[in-house]
Amino acid sequence: MTAAAAVKQHDITIERADVAAPILYVSAKEVVGIRAGTVIRIGGTAYGFDVDTPLGLAGGLVSGHDYGVGIHEDGKPFATVLAPANPLAIGFVAGFHFAPSGCAEGTEGGDGIPSINPYSAWDLAFRPTCPDPRGMTLVEVGHGRLFWEDIYLLAADHLQGTSRFDATIADGRDLPERIDCKGRYARLDHAAAAEICAHHGKRLIGAEEAFAGAYGVKERCSRSTDPVKTGSMADGGARFVSRRGVIDATGTMWQRGTDGHPDDPRASIFGGSWIDGSHAGSRCANLGSWAGNSHVNLGVRAACDHMGPA
Repeated sequence: MTAAAAVKQHDITIERADVAAPILYVSAKEVVGIRAGTVIRIGGTAYGFDVDTPLGLAGGLVSGHDYGVGIHEDGKPFATVLAPANPLAIGFVAGFHFAPSGCAEGTEGGDGIPSINPYSAWDLAFRPTCPDPRGMTLVEVGHGRLFWEDIYLLAADHLQGTSRFDATIADGRDLPERIDCKGRYARLDHAAAAEICAHHGKRLIGAEEAFAGAYGVKERCSRSTDPVKTGSMADGGARFVSRRGVIDATGTMWQRGTDGHPDDPRASIFGGSWIDGSHAGSRCANLGSWAGNSHVNLGVRAACDHMGPA
């Protein structure tokens, strides 16, 4: 074993054979396990995995749900659907998302078949930098730079989590909750979007990030109507799933972000909406969008940086 990293949290220590990957592997749509060479110490007890070890999935997987990974006292790893509580706060060592579609393999979108998103796998030392890792997927921008992107468009009831399946999409009609819990924003403009993302330890997506995250969708097409809810595979929804499993990456809702300038970022929007038809796609962008706009076809996609083992 070439373990070169460890993290302690809730008396949990993880050692890994590969510092460039999470301790979870995904080998099929519903097969996930602990990588060979992993050692997990919990409260002084060490659980070693000399070979790839599948997780126990009692009751199967449910589309659109996040799962936490733990270790039974007998040393057998298991996965369980997560309750509303943050998995980092209640002792889970890792987790993943079971999405309503597999990731795109080419440039025609996903397959619409429920599947574990392999890029959603995280553990205590390999995860998003935000406080809650649920509902996110890892994206490479280029030159090895990694960031995490919400799988789903921002939920109007985002205080339960920004990225959730079958939640009402936040836009200029279905306005998002205020971060102080006192009603809803009067507008979903650039300022409100940025404030919401920051509240969750996230940020608005940049241009290069948006392009990378959306690659693999079917280009130059859109939905025919507003789906209202996140993650719908109706109306050809699988076409708008990217190679990293970002759902509704294009052709559903314009997504607020910035042009990515390091010193003076400008409000920008990406992807195109159901109104935009053949203009929608992974490179569809307006890098000088009016920051005060709030429309029924303008939503938000949150992102954050990557935290890897030291």
